[in-house]
Amino acid sequence: MRHSSALVWAMALLAAGGSSALAQQRSITGTVTSVTTGDPVAAAQIRIQGTTNGALTDASGRFTLQNAPTDSITLVVRRIGFRQIAVGVPANQTTVTVGLQPDILRLQEQVITGQAVTVARQNLANDVATVTTQQINRTSTPTIENALQGKVAGATITANSGAPGGGMQIRIRGATSIFGNSQPLYVIDGVPVSNRTIESGLNAVSGASGGMDASSQDNAPNRIADLNPSDIQSIDILKGSSAAAVYGAEAANGVVIITTKHGQPGAVHFHLTQRLGTYADENKLGFRHFTLGEAYDYAKSGTSKETMDSADVLANYNACHGYCDMEQQLFGHHGLSYQTALSASGGSANTRVFASGLLQHDNGIMQNTGYDKQSLRLNGQQNLGSRLTVQIHTNLIHSLTKRGISNNDNVNVTPYFVIGQTPSFFNFQPDQNGVYPDNPFAHSNALQTVNFVQTPEDVFRLQGATSANYNVFTTDKQNLTATLDAGIDHYTQKDNIYSPPFLEFEPADGFAGTATDQSAVVTDATAAFTLKHEYTASPNGLSATTTAGVRRGYDSFDRTNTVARGLLPGQNNVNQGAATSVFQDQELTKTLSVFAGEDILLLDQRLFVSGGILGERTTNDADVNKFFWYPKASASLRFPNLAPWLNQFKIRAAFGETGNQPLYGNKFTPFNTVNYGGVTGVQIGGTVADLDLHPEREVEIEGGFDVAVWNSRLSLSATAYQKNNKELLMHQTLAPSTGYGVRIFNGGEIRNRGIEATLTALPITGHGINWTTRLTFARNHGVVTSLPVPAFTVNAFSNDFGNGFIEVGSSPTQIVGTDTAAARGFRRYGDTQPTFDLGFSNDITVGGFRLYGLLDWRPGASVVNLSQLIFDGAGLSPDADGEAARLAALGNTAPYIQDASFLKLREVTLSYQLPASLLQGLLGGYADQASLEISGRNLFTWTPYKGLDPEVSNFGNQNVIRSQDVAPYPPSRSFFAGINVDF
Repeated sequence: MRHSSALVWAMALLAAGGSSALAQQRSITGTVTSVTTGDPVAAAQIRIQGTTNGALTDASGRFTLQNAPTDSITLVVRRIGFRQIAVGVPANQTTVTVGLQPDILRLQEQVITGQAVTVARQNLANDVATVTTQQINRTSTPTIENALQGKVAGATITANSGAPGGGMQIRIRGATSIFGNSQPLYVIDGVPVSNRTIESGLNAVSGASGGMDASSQDNAPNRIADLNPSDIQSIDILKGSSAAAVYGAEAANGVVIITTKHGQPGAVHFHLTQRLGTYADENKLGFRHFTLGEAYDYAKSGTSKETMDSADVLANYNACHGYCDMEQQLFGHHGLSYQTALSASGGSANTRVFASGLLQHDNGIMQNTGYDKQSLRLNGQQNLGSRLTVQIHTNLIHSLTKRGISNNDNVNVTPYFVIGQTPSFFNFQPDQNGVYPDNPFAHSNALQTVNFVQTPEDVFRLQGATSANYNVFTTDKQNLTATLDAGIDHYTQKDNIYSPPFLEFEPADGFAGTATDQSAVVTDATAAFTLKHEYTASPNGLSATTTAGVRRGYDSFDRTNTVARGLLPGQNNVNQGAATSVFQDQELTKTLSVFAGEDILLLDQRLFVSGGILGERTTNDADVNKFFWYPKASASLRFPNLAPWLNQFKIRAAFGETGNQPLYGNKFTPFNTVNYGGVTGVQIGGTVADLDLHPEREVEIEGGFDVAVWNSRLSLSATAYQKNNKELLMHQTLAPSTGYGVRIFNGGEIRNRGIEATLTALPITGHGINWTTRLTFARNHGVVTSLPVPAFTVNAFSNDFGNGFIEVGSSPTQIVGTDTAAARGFRRYGDTQPTFDLGFSNDITVGGFRLYGLLDWRPGASVVNLSQLIFDGAGLSPDADGEAARLAALGNTAPYIQDASFLKLREVTLSYQLPASLLQGLLGGYADQASLEISGRNLFTWTPYKGLDPEVSNFGNQNVIRSQDVAPYPPSRSFFAGINVDF
């Protein structure tokens, strides 16, 4: 009864507060424009300071504010991309005009930090990186991950290979796990989505990992590549646990929050982008050149698998004038690539719609490869009365990816394995009858293989999200909102690998011809209910936001792969194979989370204090009913206008905890099917997990400062952090007598310490010239601080080449190799983590011209260059002296662990804004504005590395020992010309 009475009194007080709002009122109308251009500013938010009463401008910049008090008030006006301003309105005044200054440094933008929660950047207590739509779309980028490279301090973003269709790895603030998940969580429009990497099954042809099923060496893309970069309004990257704690045991690797574009009130406006271009090889390894006499000698040296007589040598030598540029033959494809993106935005104060479509084709530089994507998006917002607002986001995507055959293999079939063993005087080209010659030096004709092996990956994907916001009540000082967020991410992936029986290498296993039929279905669904209460005591006094809610997640994965070998010519159906193997994976994970948080602004909105906690349970844990709790706390204190030149100074500190769920199946002990005398039975084996297996835990503290000087023409944000990843998922090898192979349990710890800084400056502004420069810097140092098992190798291939090695006191990403002079026979040679990451961009506008460029510098990282070993082993490297030295050192040291530092010219764009007079003459007034552009990506790389590209990972996305260079798809640079039209 006491609780019931308290509730009655609370409701009475709220009702009393509401009745006080019914005093004398007035209606205020006004216009908001840009100070620099005079153009109206649509979708600007106007709010009476100290209250929740507000309005929104239409396409003409006009607004009407109802129920305003008749006494003197202050209006707070804000719009993304402009500086917030406070405008005084005297008593009884009913009209107002507001001019907004561009916020080029984005000091006052709203940053998404959690479920239904945003915080103004000027008060933010965490280091949250934001990338805008302009930064994402300045150049033609295949995927959004490409567009983030070099732009986010603390995020090392690396391309696994140069194959079309993406395939990126993002590491935020160092390696956080050894055997756990390595990818950040992606959240689109409030709903977590899948970035699962599903290997294609190419292993059935390449044999890279043995067996027939798909492997981690199949060169797979990430599914976040499906998104259309043109649809994105902004990306907020929650790097620290204090910011990401609300996402619990999925946030240890950071959270990438993507907000797509929304419709703006007013008449429908269209935006068209049309780009045409091409991709070209960025680098070549090169080959040893032979004289005719050397060619004769090499053919007789015993390296050939067949006899090649002098006549054959001479015929091949003459066909290419002594040098057949195999890299050019295989990777010299320069087909036309294009992007066509059209979007429409419009609506009224109550209804807003954004729609877009994309047609994209990226040619592969290797024959028979490429990437095609089509995307349709429809986002809508509808006000249903004065209290209920519903937002709907839908995205239908289709992609067809042909990545070809590359990376490691055990049958000498991928291009660089073949050409690395084939002398440059051999001619791969077919004769006049279209017959390809057999390769006497390797097991296949690389050109024939590339032209006839089929690797299509077909994906259909539907993403849908809805958000319903209901205003329970509003008074002058209080506001209570209930929000329901729900969404689904569903896609099917179809992979059909086909290697015809007539290829030279196919009969080697006794079954000529290989075909696979792999189907995967992924469904991720989420629903969250949140209550948010906002309280404002006075215009410049206490402001508090309280949130509480519950979230439910459902993730399903079902994959079936059928591999058939021994096919008749012309048959690629898997039911026609002489030998058939079937593999299947099924996963289902359910998650339940409860959360609560409090954000408080004090001292004239200068002191910001935030705290919260999330409890989560998941079916991946051993105890599915046990909640694990993840708290967070942070604070910031602003000192505005300390001096005429010092506009803003803020100090901040934050603490938080997140987790990393056990992988699906870690907790299960598998039973293997066996046959005893014709009777089917089961046998234990494989792994066994502890009964208390639970998420890894990340505990992080960070502190820093933000400063803006000289009328906010220069800003600096600096952060230092330490995060400890505890209770890691560990593997312990068991004695055979136990009946198991590996025990999975929690134990061990990795510590990462680092600093990050972002500097943004406006060296020149005004008089038709604007120059914005931006620098991002990050340095991270990781170390293993404890292990419950003896130090162990994370195998790639062998210590002679380079392996990962996990030991207390060393980096978790170190690379060790053989050293016979060392006490234990090996030593540390390098690390896959660079010494630091630095991005440096400049954006200069002079009149109608705009020049933009981005440099990406990563010194100190190492790569295991096994591509070079392939050439060395066959005596075909272009540097004979270096080849001999490396082979002589192999076995005593590890000469293929090499410095992979690099400086890349990531992006360059030159654009021209057509003058209004010219636009009128060309398009007759049908277009509001138009611009022409030329752009390029990865145009130049400066590196001491001798491989194709210092950005490489044969094993795709994993936590440690990523940088293995084993016959990858070569890197490419792109060149595009385009036009952008608004009408």
